[in-house]
Amino acid sequence: MSGRNRQLLPIALFILALAPGCEENAPDDLIMVEETTEAIVFVKTKGEETLNRSNAEGNLYKLSPISPDGNVTPITNFVGASVSDPCVSFDGERILFSMRPPEGGARNIYEIDADGTNMRQVTAGGGNDFDPLYLPDGNIMFTSSRAGEMDEYNHSPAEHLFIGGLDGSGIHRISFNQSDDFDPVLMPSGLIVYTRWEHFGTFNRFPLFFTTQEGSQTFHKYGPHNRNFFHAQPTPDGRMIAIESRSVNEDAGPIAILKTEQGPADPAGSDTDLHWDVLTAEVNGNGAPWTFGAFKYPFALGGSRYIASYTLPAASESEVDYGLYTFTLSQRGAGTTEDPASISIDDLTFLYNDPEWNEYDAQLLAPREKPPVTPSVIDESKDFGIFMGHNVFKRGENDGQERPEKGVDTINEMAIIAAIPTMAGEPNDFSANTFEKRAIIGFAPVYEDGSFRIKVPADVPLTFATLDEHRRGFVVKRTWIYVRPGETVDQCTGCHTDRGFVDIEAADTTPIAATREPTDLNISPENYTYINYRDQISPIVERNCAGCHLETYVERDSLEITLNDSLGVLDSLWLTVTDTLAPPGSLDLTSVLDTIGQRMQVFPRAYINLSGGNTMGGNSVTVPPFPRRSLLIDYVLGLGVAADKGAHPGDHVLTDQEKELFNLWVTLGAQYR
Repeated sequence: MSGRNRQLLPIALFILALAPGCEENAPDDLIMVEETTEAIVFVKTKGEETLNRSNAEGNLYKLSPISPDGNVTPITNFVGASVSDPCVSFDGERILFSMRPPEGGARNIYEIDADGTNMRQVTAGGGNDFDPLYLPDGNIMFTSSRAGEMDEYNHSPAEHLFIGGLDGSGIHRISFNQSDDFDPVLMPSGLIVYTRWEHFGTFNRFPLFFTTQEGSQTFHKYGPHNRNFFHAQPTPDGRMIAIESRSVNEDAGPIAILKTEQGPADPAGSDTDLHWDVLTAEVNGNGAPWTFGAFKYPFALGGSRYIASYTLPAASESEVDYGLYTFTLSQRGAGTTEDPASISIDDLTFLYNDPEWNEYDAQLLAPREKPPVTPSVIDESKDFGIFMGHNVFKRGENDGQERPEKGVDTINEMAIIAAIPTMAGEPNDFSANTFEKRAIIGFAPVYEDGSFRIKVPADVPLTFATLDEHRRGFVVKRTWIYVRPGETVDQCTGCHTDRGFVDIEAADTTPIAATREPTDLNISPENYTYINYRDQISPIVERNCAGCHLETYVERDSLEITLNDSLGVLDSLWLTVTDTLAPPGSLDLTSVLDTIGQRMQVFPRAYINLSGGNTMGGNSVTVPPFPRRSLLIDYVLGLGVAADKGAHPGDHVLTDQEKELFNLWVTLGAQYR
């Protein structure tokens, strides 16, 4: 039996033992009884809560001691309220939580004493507030949809990180993602780690990001392209424990230990044991049916002991029944590159379940050490920040994009692209593909060593595209980054390299960009370069392309048809037989309106066929945001497969400016408006 199979055997036996009945009837030999005076706080709720998408009725409860024989008592006792996301104060005496009150309305953050007294409302106004967190400086952090932006996938209210005082004062936003930020947690170092929804066109994932307590130095911390991690928590040994998922918008699955000493796992190869250990590998990570059950909300209780929410096997989400279970972990191996650690579950023990409710998000109700306050780098008097990249040629393992080679591929500049958020109530008819609105704020030189340095607007989601000698996007950063006011971000040593606070001097010699003034791209949105089909591309297509790229009808023959009856011929008709010819390249570029997509949006047929979003059997000639992979750009510029044909429809037809519009339009995502 392999090592992995040996470590999975305890959970398999446990699940088989419990499957016929309720957790309340678990065999005595599976119940680990410990003498303890510790207590936990947890949520009991009627609904199946997933990523802050439930308003099901629920309350906070306390279990003391942490034992199957412990006393369960309510901390809140509302009827019709929706309560979630408890966070215990550093002294163990107070609890922050999110609540939608019994009378309905928005969710806000509340605080209550651990004995259920002195409840008070902390936040008010705006959107819905979730995931509160005590900060070492006396403030709190939470996620909220109060910015009024819509996420890039569901077009639902997007949640971002906010901070403010315990008295509700000074609330302000500190994260600037285009989709959601979930579950911030305070690490022993003082850094914040949270799950970030990254939706960049076809790129759709939930990795872990880190940031400081003021939202500076935000960067990707952990997670490859093909795995999502939810409900991350620190472990006593300096690692993280989380739920691994292979599904978008599903935060249940197997428990995983993230071995951060091995790097960020981005991207990870097939041997995931190097970067993380899946402790309960029988549990699938792609949603119901949960053949072997599913886990949520792991949390370290101290030492090697943990608690998590777990449901027995369920055929659908409506059948789950999450209860509380404890388990312990053990390690083999030193946790070094030469001797990687192997983590396993030693036991999984039933703790508590009310079969009429789901039990979620258990946390230790006890004092804990307060992490340090992270130093501030923000200067609120400035409306810009500085970003420097050390080497655009330095890339780790292939992530599916091209890999420019220094000395071979020409990269002299890069396009800096800003996200344009979709606001609540705004129509989402801006694209026939999966890309959202964005604009170019400018271009910056890339020096011969691959470095660049830019001065950009603060608190604006940005991405980059390195450009080749034809100004085609070579490599596109498929994530949103930003700088806070007055912040300088200079830890980017390359793509898919270690995402930590690195020793810059040890990582590289001094980049050329560090000795030059940053390219000043600190401009306001009205000065951005907006390129869309409706306003810029459509006039070119209608003037130069639509006249040829349309269905045509050719007369093939004429037939005489006689009409007669029993007395003879009455008359004769001549019918013309025509053939319908498809447009050149089967590419219809007319302005006839058509519908496409799940929302059946209406766009001109030319746009649908040029957007890269035609999944209805048409001829897709564009791969946004990659003009180097797009037949449209090959033909417009006379490159690639069209290199021997010259520019299409001819150099004398399209101006250099029009060719560049096509090129940059694809780099931006081929949006409609």
